[in-house]
Amino acid sequence: MGLLMGVFLGAMSDMTPPVTVIGGKEVPQAPLKEQMRTTMRATAEKSMYWCRQFAFITGVFSGSECLVEKYRGKTDVWNSVLSGCVTGAAMQAKAGPSSAAFGCGGFAAFSLVIDSVMGTHS
Repeated sequence: MGLLMGVFLGAMSDMTPPVTVIGGKEVPQAPLKEQMRTTMRATAEKSMYWCRQFAFITGVFSGSECLVEKYRGKTDVWNSVLSGCVTGAAMQAKAGPSSAAFGCGGFAAFSLVIDSVMGTHS
């Protein structure tokens, strides 16, 4: 699922900045084959970026939720909230402690809202 979302978002996000110059030639003057190759290469790079992001989020969230549930011995909404906190902090860890704390709160709140809306826990 993460791969498909990565390809979809890569294709969508690469459509906004138009390629105006390819190999020193403006796009209308560049051959169609060259335009297609450049567009496909840019889309593939963006898709791989999004695939890595979704793989990271999925891995950290699933792994931390499993560990939290095992440690607490309960299956409830707070497992998702704690896992969301870990995931948000891990995503923002490189930006510093204040960003990690903000990411923790944001992703935890998002997890709480999603679990409340979806009703996955009783």
